[in-house]
Formats: sequence, structure tokens, C-alpha cells
Amino acid sequence: MCEGLRRLIDTWMPYPAHIMDTYYNCVMYNDAAALVLGMRPDITQNCLVDFFVDPLYRSRSNSWERNARTVVAQFRAACAARPDDEGFRAVLAEASARSPEFVALWAERDIEDQGQVRKELVHPLVGPLVVESTVMKVPARPDLMIVLHAPLDEENTAAKLEWLASPEGRRDAMHPVAG
Repeated sequence: MCEGLRRLIDTWMPYPAHIMDTYYNCVMYNDAAALVLGMRPDITQNCLVDFFVDPLYRSRSNSWERNARTVVAQFRAACAARPDDEGFRAVLAEASARSPEFVALWAERDIEDQGQVRKELVHPLVGPLVVESTVMKVPARPDLMIVLHAPLDEENTAAKLEWLASPEGRRDAMHPVAG
């Protein structure tokens, strides 16, 4: 993996950032993505599947229902570009097997290009957070997408994210509160 991309998402701290491949597999994430979004090694590491089945992410997302349709429609657009791709078929099979909600949304056949998505989250240590995620293609690596989460001017999100990334915030995160 390109060290330049690692530096980019680490420089995005204290804001969450991650990189995923064509099939939405997370290939790397920064510390803020772990603290805020709950990205961690013991989940599937597929952003589509985890969106639907990770109880930690779902418990933190106040905008989950509103964003679920968009997530599925954007994945459908990616699949439509390569309809015979076995990698997409494998992700679809896993998501379908693990989430009836995914199956229902997939059946709606919506298509939407990647773009910006508003996410309303609740973190157990700092409360409400509002970010906008932006997906960007990597020209030098067309198989990768960078997802940057920028704080919006609501709920004092930027200051809360800065605190979570601080030594004090990291210390408190070592003793997590349920949720």
C-alpha cells in the first residue's frame, strides 16, 4: 500500500478517514475512524457489509436509515460499471446473506454516484457529531477511494473530534462506555 496514502489519511487527523478498494473493502483507516466510526480489526473490513451488520456503527449512527438507501444505491452504481465482476458478486452474496435490510434496499434498484453524505453520529464520550463524508477516487490508484469525514458546523463537532484525538480523549477512550 502506498505510504503517501497512509500519510494523507493520518494527516487528516483528528477527523476520520479511510481508504477502500473497488469492492468497498477497507484497506486502511486512521485513528479517528477507529475512535468515531468504530473501525477495528475484528469486523469484516467491508464497508458495505459492516454498514449493515456492525452493531457498534449502527448504535452510533443517528442517520443510519436515511443513509442506508444512499449506500446501497452507490454500491449498485459501482456494480453496474462491472456487472460480471466476481468481486462484486461475493460482496453482494455476503451482504444479502447477513442483512435482510440490505436485500430490501437492493431490490429497489436505485443508482447513485459517489459523492458527499451527511452523517449524524452519537459518540459515547462526546455525544452528537455531524460530519460530511466525501468519497474521492485516487488517480494513481484507480482501484482505491479515499473517504474523508469533515466536521460540519453543528454540535461543536470539530472541537469534539479534536478532544477525542487528544491524549486526554484517548485515555478516556481506553475505558469505553457502552454504545
